[in-house]
Amino acid sequence: MDVEAAKRPSRTFGILRAVSGVLAVGLVLLALGNIGVQFYANSRDLPGPGVLSVVAHVVAAVLVVGGQIVADRYADWRAPVASLGVLVVAGATLWTFWWA
Repeated sequence: MDVEAAKRPSRTFGILRAVSGVLAVGLVLLALGNIGVQFYANSRDLPGPGVLSVVAHVVAAVLVVGGQIVADRYADWRAPVASLGVLVVAGATLWTFWWA
């Protein structure tokens, strides 16, 4: 058996890792957007999204980027667990600040 083949993740985990990667990038962009909108609102004396929203998005973005790094670097059980963690954090952030 090829050693590289043993390290390669399965196709299912690859799809899960790809979806979590897309969500991680999206959450980073949302965090940057929140920061930009808050600066714009502060300069125009508008309410903006608020400090809680900005900080929560930045913390969530840091968490999902860390989880995605783990998911991309490992091919064992850590990869799908990290990808699921990214999905959970992204889902909780979107649910809390965008849909609820």
